[in-house]
Amino acid sequence: MGDLGLGREFHTWHQFSLFFDDWCEKHKVLFIIASLKPLISLRQNPPPYQPSLAETLRFRFVRLICKHSGTYVGQSTVQRNHHSEKIDCPASITLRLGPKKDRLVVIESNLEHNHRLSELEFSHYFKRHQLRASLGLPIRITNSISKRFLAPDLIWNLEDYSKAKDKGMCELLAVLDGLFKTDGGAKVKMVFQEDAAVLNCIFLATSHMCKLVQRFPARLFLERAACLNAEFELYTILCQDANGRGREVAYCLARQGLPDLLIFMVASLVQSAPDIKLRVKVITVGAGATGLDAIEDVLPCAQVQICRLQVLETLYLKASELAVPKEDQIHNLLLNLANSDSPQVYSQYLSDLEDMAPSSFLQYILECWHPHKDMWVECWAFEKNQECSFLDHFGAHRHKLLAALNSPMTLAAGLQGLLGLQTLHVETSTFNVSPVAELYRAACLSDCTEMVTEELDLVPHAHYDLKETPKGYLLGGHTCSFLVSQDMATCSCSIYLTCQLPCRHIFAIRLWVGEPLFDPCLLPNLPDKRQETTVQDEC
Repeated sequence: MGDLGLGREFHTWHQFSLFFDDWCEKHKVLFIIASLKPLISLRQNPPPYQPSLAETLRFRFVRLICKHSGTYVGQSTVQRNHHSEKIDCPASITLRLGPKKDRLVVIESNLEHNHRLSELEFSHYFKRHQLRASLGLPIRITNSISKRFLAPDLIWNLEDYSKAKDKGMCELLAVLDGLFKTDGGAKVKMVFQEDAAVLNCIFLATSHMCKLVQRFPARLFLERAACLNAEFELYTILCQDANGRGREVAYCLARQGLPDLLIFMVASLVQSAPDIKLRVKVITVGAGATGLDAIEDVLPCAQVQICRLQVLETLYLKASELAVPKEDQIHNLLLNLANSDSPQVYSQYLSDLEDMAPSSFLQYILECWHPHKDMWVECWAFEKNQECSFLDHFGAHRHKLLAALNSPMTLAAGLQGLLGLQTLHVETSTFNVSPVAELYRAACLSDCTEMVTEELDLVPHAHYDLKETPKGYLLGGHTCSFLVSQDMATCSCSIYLTCQLPCRHIFAIRLWVGEPLFDPCLLPNLPDKRQETTVQDEC
């Protein structure tokens, strides 16, 4: 065997793990970890010359031995002439931190085995990513908690197992512990690879996210939103609130290439808020989504749509990749195909495409997109002749992520950044005042208009600590607090009590909860309408 000789260098543990998985698959060999020495312990500070070295390399010494080292012939499917003696296979690989202290170097490479492994045994035992497993979590624990919602006390137990053994897992669990301390209703799943403590994905929905999807379940949107690092990506589910804004209702940090991710996310969301199951009318996904047919089992009343513009972009790229002749004409035909206003028109444009497009491109369409035509062609759309807000919602969502995610970053840092976005200030800071102000200008009396628009203008600059109470929404400022009623129609501030007009606090809470910002019921019907309550000074 070759490719793993003495002196070979690896600059990150991730690089070695990927290489070693591929190498084992190529040669059909099984190795296990005999010894690992962390680069630094959790009690030490990172080396001053490269603070991130502990995360990129993880270990200063690694020894791997054949799975059959020290086992007996009868215990494994191997082929040898002597069936009663120990196999004691000598194959081993050792890596050590190199002289430059910035890479792992192969210092021992004994690749000769004294047995032959069967294909059946290799396929049964080999699992990718095992070198990236958490060193502190027992497999019996990871198997039992996968795909189940975690309880706060379980997070504490996992932290105890990981202590002093896996810094990355400890940091991740600390973030989740902090979440549960402030939000006991949060829904979290950690999914591990079966029979290996390898984290595959994290599903998360805060209690506020669950309330949002319960209020606005009709339209859901699901898409890959960002790349976290070389291994993990962020997927987000959005709903559309009463103001037409896309709102986050679930995050999923998933290992790249994970199968059945879409159905796992949708099923987990329904488990988080069970009463939405029959209330979702349409779910729109990106063109790269797979496993769409299974959604009907989880959301039986929902129509599944694929973003039409993304489908067209994918088709255009494929045409360019295949160097399709008469590209402009093909593009026009594809556009007409996607915007067909009846099944008959669709069939006609498909027939025209068959006459003009080369067989390779036509085969691609017929195999990949024609079977799902009811998910992306205009005549089968959930709402005909309507612009899909999928791209606008995810455009705004990705703009918001810029402040929280800075790839590459660890899972713990990424999760902490995402939780930091779930605040009142972040939501109000992205609020576009103008459309709502215009509606109030058209509806208000002239003497009310100026005050309402002034209050609207202050919403993006609001900095309040929000607490939900039985009496309403308590907004804490630097020097005083305000209580917005449960129906989000009244406030204890002087603006509302003096003028009976919607104030910045009412607007901020309505924005947070997703209720309409323009509501004629918020405007006074009579000039002398007053409420006998104590007036508070403005902060």
